[in-house]
Amino acid sequence: MSVKDFIQFELFTIGTIHFRVINLVVFVLIYLIIRLSLYFLKLYFRKLIVQNRLESGKAHALYQILVYLIYVIGIVLAIETTGAKITVLIAGSTAILVGIGLGLQDFFKDIVAGLILLFERAIAVGDVIEVNGMVCKVQEIGLRATIVNTLDDIAVVIPNTKLTNFPIINWSQNQIPTRFNITVTAEYGSDTALVKKLLLQAAKSHPDVLDEPHPRVMLIDFGARGLVFDLFFYSNNLFGIPMVKSQIRFEIDKLFRKYNLRFAIPQNDVYLHSPTSKP
Repeated sequence: MSVKDFIQFELFTIGTIHFRVINLVVFVLIYLIIRLSLYFLKLYFRKLIVQNRLESGKAHALYQILVYLIYVIGIVLAIETTGAKITVLIAGSTAILVGIGLGLQDFFKDIVAGLILLFERAIAVGDVIEVNGMVCKVQEIGLRATIVNTLDDIAVVIPNTKLTNFPIINWSQNQIPTRFNITVTAEYGSDTALVKKLLLQAAKSHPDVLDEPHPRVMLIDFGARGLVFDLFFYSNNLFGIPMVKSQIRFEIDKLFRKYNLRFAIPQNDVYLHSPTSKP
């Protein structure tokens, strides 16, 4: 058998589709070309990021879109080499596709939501977001789901529709440093000027608290338990802010002990009534 006869050897036939050895070779070549194209494309985007010509979040979004586009083109070309017309296949399988679509409508919703996230870039890789009270960092935006990392370093897979249909707080979208606050309640009779001074001292002592905009303290209420103060400060450490707040609270507690200031303690008043004696 000659080489020509070998590559033209028919492996199987489905209707008008004749699958030969040459088709198998073409499939492998198309796959290799796709893999090489994606490899060099990834290297190109990495170069742009290193040169600060493109931010990492935008590079990831563009890369993901090109990956899906290249694979679709490759699949269409592979099908065309068998002699099948892609339009005819789609038209002939319309009923089947409708049935599959109804059964997998949530799956397709997630895919559309993934494309929206990649195109709009409301959320990008590396962003710190808050979803249903859970603070996490975006690790990967896929076509169906997004992978995030929580503060406990746990990977969570979130369907893309959850990120497009529900309110999401994106801490990384701020153009200025983000403001945070710590609420402290001191007992009545405390020196308010001293409390303010110590709260500011505790905030300024932390390396992740910015000098500008400067921290400030407000006496926000005369509460049921004591004097309620809010310490406001700015920081760029969005993902690590729970630890920053904890360390500042430790410092506040140390300073309060040093200057004999006390935090307000919840108190419950219990009134005892003696039973009324009957005549």
